[in-house]
Amino acid sequence: MDYSAYDTADFVCDDSFVAWVKEGRDNAYWEQVITQYPDKQEAMSQAKAIILAAAQLPVFQLKEQDQLKMWNEISNQMDITGTTPVKKSRFIYWYWAAAAVCIMAGAALWWMRPGREPAAVYTRLLHEAKLDGNKRVEEVNEEKGPRTVRLPDGSSVVLQPGARISYPVCAGGNCKREVYLSGAAFFEVSRNTLQPFVVYANEMVINVLGTSFHVKAYDQDSLVEVYVKTGKVALSVQPLGSKVVSNVSANQQAILQRNTLAVSVQLPEHHQTDPKAPAAITHSFVFNDAPVDSVMNTIENAYGVHIRYDKALLADCRLTASLTDEPLYEKIRLICRALEAECIIEGNDITLLAKGCHRY
Repeated sequence: MDYSAYDTADFVCDDSFVAWVKEGRDNAYWEQVITQYPDKQEAMSQAKAIILAAAQLPVFQLKEQDQLKMWNEISNQMDITGTTPVKKSRFIYWYWAAAAVCIMAGAALWWMRPGREPAAVYTRLLHEAKLDGNKRVEEVNEEKGPRTVRLPDGSSVVLQPGARISYPVCAGGNCKREVYLSGAAFFEVSRNTLQPFVVYANEMVINVLGTSFHVKAYDQDSLVEVYVKTGKVALSVQPLGSKVVSNVSANQQAILQRNTLAVSVQLPEHHQTDPKAPAAITHSFVFNDAPVDSVMNTIENAYGVHIRYDKALLADCRLTASLTDEPLYEKIRLICRALEAECIIEGNDITLLAKGCHRY
């Protein structure tokens, strides 16, 4: 394809270009186009800004206020991409004639179309993922409550109902720590400074070494939300490359506006007080001379696991521990060690075999 005569409007009306901007299709091809036609980078950046701005507006005849609103969105996108905006007076009236029909009837309708596959972005990301010869496992929570998944590196993921993740498995357990997410999940990541842990959630890429955080990344939502409970995470946005756009610390929340690719960091308003927030987020897991039964109930409610133990035998046992930073199964291991008990873990079923204890 010869793009030497293409201008901004031509790229906006190119179905393949729109698909690349919105879902990253044929990424290698368009990266090659950028390299082959360096003089078209500004036109492509402007077209990309127009397409992303168009997703915010309804599909109908544009009124003057809608044109101004879209222009503001386009201008914001120009700021993000670093492109020098063209003059407004020429841009609005020239490109509406050539591009508005393509934008509103094509790009916006394509983005907001009814019957869109619920996990379309998730599926595409998996299709593009490099397996390096490893198998990939998918876990789906089809239950009404939370479900915890243990990853090969010891990290744990609490999937909310309807959520799904995919991750690689390999011989020796030394494969990349990369997880693809659709839905909402709480991550507790085992620390490994030599191998970062990466979560791909729609357009958001979350990079950590070892921390705990909650992600909401539903395909049909206009936002991707990340709340950091402990530690720190680095965020980047896939369509804008691998450059880190925000660092988010404990008790902070990052929100990605998917239609503009803008990321904001703020103090959360609800995670600690919202009764609908996942229990794994709201609990501190700090126990001070707590009865074993209370500890087990807390863990069961937070992670959706079932813990079997002899309640009568452990009735006099109490625990003092701070388990804030550990993944679920590390919490269980430390509790078992404190109780001098044997732990048997089979998925979400955990059995404690203890000798009991007595208070004097």
